[in-house]
Amino acid sequence: MNDHEAIQQLLNLYTEGSCRADRDQVLGTFTGDGVWDVPGIGRFTGRAEIEPVMAAFVAQMDYFIQLNTPAIITVAGDGATARSVIRECGKFKGRDEALEVLGFYSDDLVRTARGWKFSRRNFKSAGMHRFALLPGSPLA
Repeated sequence: MNDHEAIQQLLNLYTEGSCRADRDQVLGTFTGDGVWDVPGIGRFTGRAEIEPVMAAFVAQMDYFIQLNTPAIITVAGDGATARSVIRECGKFKGRDEALEVLGFYSDDLVRTARGWKFSRRNFKSAGMHRFALLPGSPLA
């Protein structure tokens, strides 16, 4: 697998793990001191800071789905950057209310002994929408 494929696979592991609420898989995509930066929510460094924030978000949802687009990836030696478009959808637990988030991830990555990892993920929201689910909807 070449570097571009390996980095896209890392993005896919993050996204697929997010959809299944598999925090070990998601957090395994970061370096030990990796940064998850979500303006308006906070900047979190390392598993001890990132994990409780992710857990609190997932706890309020019946389900959560994240989709990423193929990334624009630039590799320079043992470092890389990636930019991708994200769409997130979910249903709030115990409520007939859904959430949609649209935005962009800008990532810094490093090659490690265990493959490519995020040293920093920065999310920039393009929009967030909450809306009521229709009565009788299969999603409600």
